[in-house]
Amino acid sequence: MNWLAEVGNLLVGEPAAPSKEEQGNSIQVFASAGASSSDGSTDGAALVDSAENDLASLNLGNTDSRDGYLAEIGKVLLQPSKVSKYMGMDVTSLMSVPLFIMEPFSMLQKMAEIMEYTQLLDEADKADCQFERLALVAAFLVSPFGAAERTWKPFNPLLGETFELEGLDSGVRFMAEQGLGSNVRFMAEQVCEQPPVSAAHAENEHFTYDIVSAPATKFQGNSLEVYPKGRTRISLRRSNEVFSHVPPQAKVHNLVLGRTWVDSYGSFIVTNTATGDKVHLEFKPCGWFGAGQHEFEGHVMDAEGNAKYAMSGKWNSYVDMAPCNPDGSAIPDAPVRRLWTCAEKPEEDHYGCTHFAWHLNSTQYLSKAPLASDSRRRADRQALQERKMTEAAAEKAALDAQQQQQHKELEQRGEQWQARWFEPAPDMQILDGEEPADVVPLWRWNGKYSSMRDSMPAGSDGWPDSVMGKGFTTIQH
Repeated sequence: MNWLAEVGNLLVGEPAAPSKEEQGNSIQVFASAGASSSDGSTDGAALVDSAENDLASLNLGNTDSRDGYLAEIGKVLLQPSKVSKYMGMDVTSLMSVPLFIMEPFSMLQKMAEIMEYTQLLDEADKADCQFERLALVAAFLVSPFGAAERTWKPFNPLLGETFELEGLDSGVRFMAEQGLGSNVRFMAEQVCEQPPVSAAHAENEHFTYDIVSAPATKFQGNSLEVYPKGRTRISLRRSNEVFSHVPPQAKVHNLVLGRTWVDSYGSFIVTNTATGDKVHLEFKPCGWFGAGQHEFEGHVMDAEGNAKYAMSGKWNSYVDMAPCNPDGSAIPDAPVRRLWTCAEKPEEDHYGCTHFAWHLNSTQYLSKAPLASDSRRRADRQALQERKMTEAAAEKAALDAQQQQQHKELEQRGEQWQARWFEPAPDMQILDGEEPADVVPLWRWNGKYSSMRDSMPAGSDGWPDSVMGKGFTTIQH
């Protein structure tokens, strides 16, 4: 579900206007290589130079707020002569935005937010009914939508950057209260820079979860279509069933002018690859005056298409399930079971984050210090969390320069960068409904992290103080 994180990466929020001193040198807009057209072709330096020329004319240093910033961008992007040039482009990496519309999380941290409700997968593994298992897996895959409405931009991960969760068990009070499944371990790694590709793996005694995410976008003037290109697989240990997932697409409305908001619509499909059973939900597009916003409905069906359960709800709030007739019609007075309820969010939180997200952005529930490549250690992220805008901008520039130097050194040595915790898997079978390998590369968890982590000493009692915003590097030793 990393495409949900990508939505956040493409949006801007509604923060209070920073002071001029806070903005400092953080207000930057520039083009970057790799922008591509809607058909996947690369326009190269000509398109990048064009974007640079268009954006260089803006006086962004005098903007005092998000609205002022977007108004200036709108002067370029919404001119008829300019819109036609960018229309249909994948703009994922076209622009870098000022830090005052970013949040102190990396894309990899947002990927980990799906771990908030893994008790649903524990329940699925324990269930005897194959259709109940399928419904619980589907509810788990709906659950991250509950955190998808915040509209701040996270930090793009650097190549080799990681984010990990480990040592989370039922004895941890916070995690038990949040419903996190017992002994969950999670690791995400940025395995490709251009185009951006992230891979993640999670597991406990009940399930394994694997995702490779490579979402794409299409600029449509004042809106942006987000295509959730990815490969998600969930395996349940007891039944040995493997589930694949096709999420709905999303659209970002009022990207430049107006209040920015996200809508998810279209087919949401979960397939039990062992039995052929499916969950098919339809996410309704938001109509006039908010009609149908967040709503979905559909069915759990056997391999022959006979409905077993009706499912409905709001993707930002809850998921319900009830028995139904084989044709999908309702059974009068059938008991309704609520599979998932979104946890309450903090009131008046500056970034609109969940409680779970803020706990992920700490070391409080880690038994050992995270790797040097962990997102928590990024100095720019930590400075932004402390609202030190100028320092955050300087730290971000330093990290970018450091990675460019690493790339140059590898090239001079004739070496290629290699991921540490995932490996290319050209022999992996592509399941029905999944994207082809040229759209979503094939990557496999190599298992080395688990054995390495188990062998690491716990360290001194004061290690948490040496982690947040400190010691970050993606250099492999």
